[in-house]
Amino acid sequence: MNKALFLLFFLFSIVFSKEYPPIFSQLGNPLYKSVDSLKILSNIEDLNRSCSSYISKADETLAFGEALNKSDKKGVKEYLQRLRKLQKEYDRNIYQINKNINQAIDKDNYEKFLKLTDCNLEGLLKSRVLLKKSLEYYKKNRTSKKSSYLEKKIDFSKLVQYHETESFNKSVTDSFDSSKKKKSTSKKSVYLEAKNIGNAVVITIHNKNPYSITLSVNAKYTNLSFDKTLPTIRVIKAKSSIEYIRLYRNDSKASYSVSYSWIIGSKDAVHDDSYVYRLPFARGTSIMVSQGFNGKATHKGSSKYAIDFAMGMGTKIYAARSGIVVRTKSNSNKGGYSKEFASDGNYITIAHSDDTFATYYHLKRGGVAVKIGDKVNRGDHIGYSGNTGYSSGPHLHFAVFKAASAKSTQSLPIKFLSSLGIIDNPKIGVLYKAK
Repeated sequence: MNKALFLLFFLFSIVFSKEYPPIFSQLGNPLYKSVDSLKILSNIEDLNRSCSSYISKADETLAFGEALNKSDKKGVKEYLQRLRKLQKEYDRNIYQINKNINQAIDKDNYEKFLKLTDCNLEGLLKSRVLLKKSLEYYKKNRTSKKSSYLEKKIDFSKLVQYHETESFNKSVTDSFDSSKKKKSTSKKSVYLEAKNIGNAVVITIHNKNPYSITLSVNAKYTNLSFDKTLPTIRVIKAKSSIEYIRLYRNDSKASYSVSYSWIIGSKDAVHDDSYVYRLPFARGTSIMVSQGFNGKATHKGSSKYAIDFAMGMGTKIYAARSGIVVRTKSNSNKGGYSKEFASDGNYITIAHSDDTFATYYHLKRGGVAVKIGDKVNRGDHIGYSGNTGYSSGPHLHFAVFKAASAKSTQSLPIKFLSSLGIIDNPKIGVLYKAK
């Protein structure tokens, strides 16, 4: 189910829910729906007591909610407290189930393993270590019996991995060789240049981008002497050049070949953790988070600290922090929840004073209201939301990041200012009002 349909379903479920009490439905409905799966698992000896206890309390809480009068403020408060207690008990059950899954793998009990995993409960295999161990175990045994749940997990893991490696921050790889004709560098934003100076070959790295980069070099040198202690990974500031290495010829047959990779940002950047970001939409308006930190859909690995805001097409976007616009894309009208759209997302990337960056992603076609080189202040209007690129519905994907290496970036945990105070962990399904 894509985000747009999920949100539509969520709103309708609040208004028209008949199966469960509509009040606090976002918290209550998943807890009640888990009862059928836990009834099946209650037949397992290690889980009988905990599952049976949960089922009994869920029934009691549901009965209380169904009899609740919304005007009874005291009753509403008590119902919320009961739901929170039920959530804690649910979490304890999930912990025990995951523990049993781990034991089933260690004891090579494939039948029990399938029974436990096929319950398809929220929070199951949330640990990436256990998920990896479970999928490896399943792949070894799937020929005897398959699991639709784990088959989806395998496909989804591939999708998430692709999303992480094919996001808007791609590394660039290039090379040059002393034995080949020199390529034109006029269209390259980063390139290496070799010049003969006396008995030395001086290799210089040029960065024409309006932002710092992290670059790594893999080289082979023949009949050349050089300082072997020089680092192979370098940070090059915006619109600058540095001498990388001096090679000294030992004889006339000296040669070299160099391949290099680079990515936006400095690996040495240190984020200002005291900074409180502005929510990237109009002040006084409230927008729901459709995916928060470490989200279940795609916010894993390098995208762990990204946030998705469920915005309609064309919603105005405002700068969350002051900086300089260093990258934009606005010419795409393609989008969908498939890897084929990975490079089609429109975006704005803004460089901050601490050498970190913010990217505003999935913008509509023509949805960039700034240009490269513009200085923007916190709260300036910069663009319009959309549904381009690797996206399951209209929303804004926002992330602050730095370079992790010459081939990858990493998102960073940040804080937002809202009408209710500072948010340090945006929650899915919660409306936040910009201040």
